This record gives sequence, structure tokens and C-alpha cells, in this order.
Amino acid sequence: MKKWVICCLFWGIGQLWAQDFKLDAGKISQKEFFEEVSFEFEHGKIVIPVSLAGQTYRFLLDTGAPNIISKRLANILNPASKRDVNVVDANNKTQNMVMVPLPEMRLGSLQFEKGVAIVVDLDNHPVLKCYRLDGFVGSNFFKNAVLQIDYTGKKLRISHTVKSFSPKTKGFSLQLIGQQLAPYIALEHQSEGCNEGSEFALLDTGMDGFYDLSNRVYADFKKGEVVKTLGESTGVVSLGLFEKLEPSPHRLVQIQKMKINGTTFTNIISETTDDDNSRIGLDVFKLGKVTLDFHKKKWYFEAPTQNDLTQKTPQFTPTLIDQKLVVGIVWDKTLKSKIQFGNPIIRIDQHRLEKLSVCDIVGLKELIATKSSLEIEVINNAGETVTIKKDTK
Repeated sequence: MKKWVICCLFWGIGQLWAQDFKLDAGKISQKEFFEEVSFEFEHGKIVIPVSLAGQTYRFLLDTGAPNIISKRLANILNPASKRDVNVVDANNKTQNMVMVPLPEMRLGSLQFEKGVAIVVDLDNHPVLKCYRLDGFVGSNFFKNAVLQIDYTGKKLRISHTVKSFSPKTKGFSLQLIGQQLAPYIALEHQSEGCNEGSEFALLDTGMDGFYDLSNRVYADFKKGEVVKTLGESTGVVSLGLFEKLEPSPHRLVQIQKMKINGTTFTNIISETTDDDNSRIGLDVFKLGKVTLDFHKKKWYFEAPTQNDLTQKTPQFTPTLIDQKLVVGIVWDKTLKSKIQFGNPIIRIDQHRLEKLSVCDIVGLKELIATKSSLEIEVINNAGETVTIKKDTK
């Protein structure tokens, strides 16, 4: 049950505007700087303090997104101008949204000037509203900077030079894609039979979990026998920026070995996603210190050289639909005759979900993650209550 609520945001911009309304507009104004900012780790997200117009607000750190402000905050700031822009979320769903100028925003003593932000109604998003966010600090904030994320110390460190951090590992190539400067890193995969595959994946601090394999990359890896398919099913595995999703085919796969910057991870289980590209999520930051040099397009990963990620094969994946926790996709063959996509989950151990709000359910995630087993009740299509014993470790 490690990954039962997912909210991943990845952004593509369908239209380009004048220079002052491009996502890569703006930069940290200081020429030389070093700043250390403490962060909160709340329900699987990194939340940091950001100041605008003399007031401090709660922002999510999301390297898979551009700078964002909430609709509520946009009304407070009352920007003098705005532009329409097409936005694509993590599930390739597109919607027209508004982009506004941000004359100044501050992270600690750092001053980011002449930037822009996408306006999102965060207060009414089915999941993001639970984090009480005022905006996102996206990858484009660090255009001329080096960002270090120290999960253990719960610190962000930002400098004009990587020399401030003296990384103990070699720097590897960092691809910055699109106007939002989304950071992509190289992954090398190897199967039990030593078949090899490689890809560039988005390094996404806004994503739960360790690794999501895109359906596009999966198709190539399947041909090359790089991954082992554990199951195939139809359903919904993740919730993006735009809530409504139709069930689609997904696969549950095992990757015997993955190498990132000379660090090896073994026995990885991943669910495929509808995004065009795979993603590395926040769990990788829990395993080692990550330093991203946006200016020199290098990144550094200080972690144990060997990491075994063996886990129980999931029986099914829950997701949130219409403010309810439901069965998103069923992987276990014996369960497919008992529960189906969209069936409501009514109980997890002693917690009766029909009495809980969405935000209460999100809050349960950290508590449940500490348990080695769970008992779950689901109401299936026949109206029957199905009890599932689930090992999580």
C-alpha cells in the first residue's frame, strides 16, 4: 500500500508568448549567493516558505513543474497583465490556463526577479487543497543556480556555484527540457538475462514513489526484453492536475537493475503511466543527497552504491476519484474476479473511510506506510463487501 495516492504534475506549454511571458523568464538577481532553507515534509511533499509582496506563503518544491501561484494568491497580487497558455499535466491531459508576471519572489534572501507563473486553483484541486498551498517553486526558479536537496537534514541549499557543496561524486549530464527547464537524467537498465536499455527520465520532486515507467518506453523495453511484465490491467493509476481520467491499459513491471550516476538499484517494481516520459520521484532523494547544477547542466548523486528495493508485488492500486478512495487498477489475477476499477474502499484497518474527508485520507498515508500488513474492505460491483489482507513490507 506504499503508493496509494499519487498526485504528479508534469507540464508542457503549447503556445509561446513575448519574451516577458516565456516560462524561462526571470532569474535570481544576485550574482554570488548561498542560501540554506529548511523545509517541511508534509504527506510526501516538500513545502517551503516563499515571500511575495512582503508576505510569506507556503509553496511546494516541484522540479516537474514551472513556477505556479494559486488563484487566490493571484487575486491578492492583482497582476497588471496576463496571457493564456495551454498546459499538459502528468497524464497528457490539456487545459487552457492563465500565465501572469511575477515582478519579484523571495526564497530566503534570494530574490527572483522578472519571472512568470501559471495560475492554478489549488484551493479546489481534489488533493492539492489538502496541503494548503499558495504556489509551486518550479525548476525554472533555479535557472542560474545550483540546488541541493538534503532530505535527511530537511534542507534546501542554493548557490551560484557547485563549489559551495564540494560533491563527493562525479557530475553527470543534466538535460533541461522546454521553457520550464525540466531536469532529465540518464537511466541505464539491465534485465536478469543481461539485456540492456537506456532512457532519460524526469527528476520530479512533486512525484510520490521511486520510479514510474512510461508506456512509450515500456513498449521499447518489452521488445528488447529489458523489463519483466508482472501483470497487465485497465484502470487509473494516478491523478494529475486535471481530475477526470478514463481507464486505460497499464502494466506492472519489474526491473532487475537500474543504474543512476554509478549508483545501482535492484528489484524495482513500477507501474506504467500515460506520460510520454518516465519519472524518478521523491524516494530517490530519501536515498541520497542530490545536487542539480542548472547553470552547468550537471547533477550529482551521493548515495550508497548498492540499493536493493525489493518489495511486495501490489495486489491492486487505489486512487482518488470524485473525492473518494477507490480501486484504481487490479493486478492480482485472483482479485480480478472479486473487485473492479472504481469500487469504493470503505475501510483500512480500523479507519472507516466513509466518515473521512479526502484530506483525512491523504493524512492516513504516512501512518499506513509504517505498517507491515493491512486489512482492507472494498464494495464490489455486486454490492458485496470483499476483505483483502495485504502485506506491505
